[in-house]
This record gives sequence, structure tokens and C-alpha cells, in this order.
Amino acid sequence: MENSEEKIKALDELFKSSASYRNSENFFELIKFIKKFPLLSPYNAFLIHMQNRGVEIVLSYKRWRQLGRTIKYDARPMLILVPFGPIEFVYDIADTEGAPIPEALINPFNTNGELKVGVLERTIKNCVYDEIYYQEENMHKDSAGYAQFVYKKSNYKIVVNAAYTQNIKFSTLVHELAHIYAGHLGAIKGSWWQFRSLDHSSKEIEAESISYLVCKRMNLQTTSEEYLSSYISKNRELPYVSLDVILTVANYIEQLGQPGFRPKKKRA
Repeated sequence: MENSEEKIKALDELFKSSASYRNSENFFELIKFIKKFPLLSPYNAFLIHMQNRGVEIVLSYKRWRQLGRTIKYDARPMLILVPFGPIEFVYDIADTEGAPIPEALINPFNTNGELKVGVLERTIKNCVYDEIYYQEENMHKDSAGYAQFVYKKSNYKIVVNAAYTQNIKFSTLVHELAHIYAGHLGAIKGSWWQFRSLDHSSKEIEAESISYLVCKRMNLQTTSEEYLSSYISKNRELPYVSLDVILTVANYIEQLGQPGFRPKKKRA
């Protein structure tokens, strides 16, 4: 059997072979595109980006029909993946006509910029499935938090500044979870992620990209955008990052805060 470390995900192969994404600015534009579609999984938003970067709102034929709109005769469908099935066709709003668009579709984000009730609590609770334990401590105001592997217990601990607001606590938790799930802090027996040896710059870009996607898709403010923008202004060539890891981890962290969360299967 082929060694798992020798296997290259098709998405990463596509990402690496595309010259346009080697530029850090283009990479950030991709991440910003993906965050525009919180109703799609990060993977599906990326697939839409590969097919048509000019779309605004994409829905299935059935969903458009429920909203009183029909698909134009010459419309070009786009493909996305669906759970427990192969593919589904979706269409951009420009390829439909009919009833006015509901405001909730035009602006799908939570307008008050506050974390929805229960998301932080569910995320903390569900982390335990992966041997990740959350705690708060009184820390210096400039310290947001940190994550570490606890050798004696063979698990992970995330510590967050108790003085911070709920939004900042959540964004800090997401950033530290990103480091863990991306394999930056190693992997424990049975974990669904694997240890990945990367340099500091690659680790931070991956973690900040994941944090940016998760938080911005919830309309939460985060320092990730400032970090990524600063990096882009100083560096033109993107260091190695795994788009597959970024999208997989962002999607998983989003699911952690949702009702009915189901943890990934552990590796043998």
C-alpha cells in the first residue's frame, strides 16, 4: 500500500500546479472569495471559484424555484459536492429570473457581528472528542491565549484570556484549534489529523487562513485579515501551504459549533 505521506491530495495538486495561486495576493483573494459563501462548505466555495469567479449568489434549481425564480434557458450550471452523494448543479443569480431576492440571501451574514448563542459552548464541548480541553485564565491584556500538547496526559490544552469578550475568545479558540488540527503541534494516537513539519511562516499562514474563513463566514471581526494583508504587502511568493488542510480544518471547526455535530473517525 502506498505510504500516506507520499499521497498528494488532488486539490493540493491542482493548487500547487496553478501559477496564479503561487502569488500571496491571489491566494488571499481566493480565501476572501470562499468566505463570501457561508451557505456553502469551504470546499464547494473553492469549486465554484474554479468554475466562475464572478458569481454572487449560487443555489440549486430546487432552491431557486422555491424562491419564485426560474433558470434561464442558456444558463451554465456549476458543480458542487453533496454529502452522501456525487454532485449537485447550482446556478448563479445572474442565470435566474423572477421574484425579488430576499434580503437574507443578499446579505447572508449576521448583521450585528455577534457570535450566535451556543456556538462557543458547543465548540468547547465538542473539542473533547479530539482530546482537546479548553480553559480560561487571567492573562496580560496583550495575551490572547495559546495551545500546547500535554505530554503526561497525551492530550491538548487551549488556554484563552478570561478577560476577553466572547467574540475574541472564540476567534482565539479557532486560531489555536487551527494549529492543532492542521498538525502543527503533532498528532496523538487515533487522531484524524497527522503531524506536519512546516516552517513558522507556513504554519501561521495556514492557521490565520483557517481562522479568517471560520470567523468571517460568521461575520466576526478577526486579526487574521490584518496578518494576511501584512504578509501580502511584504511577500510576493507564497510559502508552502496545503489548501486541502485549510479547507478541511475550517469546515471541521465550523461543524464543531453546530447542533448535531459528529466527530471524524479516528485513525487506526
